[in-house]
Amino acid sequence: MDFFAKYGLLAVFISLVTTPFGNPVPEDISLLAGGMIAGMGETPVWMALVVGYTGVVLGDCVAWAMGRRVGLQPGGFLSRAVGNRQVERLQRYYERFGDRTILICRQLPGFRLPCFFIAGASGIPIKRFLLIDGTAALVTANVFTWLGYFYAEDLGNVIAGLGRFRQVMTGLLVVAILLVAYRIVIYQIERRQVKRTERENLDD
Repeated sequence: MDFFAKYGLLAVFISLVTTPFGNPVPEDISLLAGGMIAGMGETPVWMALVVGYTGVVLGDCVAWAMGRRVGLQPGGFLSRAVGNRQVERLQRYYERFGDRTILICRQLPGFRLPCFFIAGASGIPIKRFLLIDGTAALVTANVFTWLGYFYAEDLGNVIAGLGRFRQVMTGLLVVAILLVAYRIVIYQIERRQVKRTERENLDD
């Protein structure tokens, strides 16, 4: 928190925007820090809300753009990793449930980056993404900024509680990643077996 106390809302904004690039400071902590700065009288709370909300949405757009660049085209990176069939399922899922998925994942630490990345990769238009994510971010930015504002003197306990919640979410994310990795390994094994069988048939 010393970094935020020293550099104020500029540090909050930079921290939020750089989250998709591997910034180790969680988004929630950055928003709490913005609220804390306002709670200590260093800045108006409305400014902390605006900076926090803007930083959150811009960071989410960065994740969306990263996914958009990778894409889910046949023969692309993701297609080679998990197979065209899985990519098609992912695209159909986001066509049907993408809006709700973004709304839910926006409130869950650990799930935001992969969700927004896949949203961009699956072809969700930026205007639609901004509408959904921007609406959901109003909740995130307000909740954590006001928490930081009202509990500026006791922020340690709030952060500790968030840390326990984040551990649970991280555990769920690890399980999800392991399941995905398992599916990828099975697909690659089956793919190699098919190629081996095709080569043997050609040799015959």
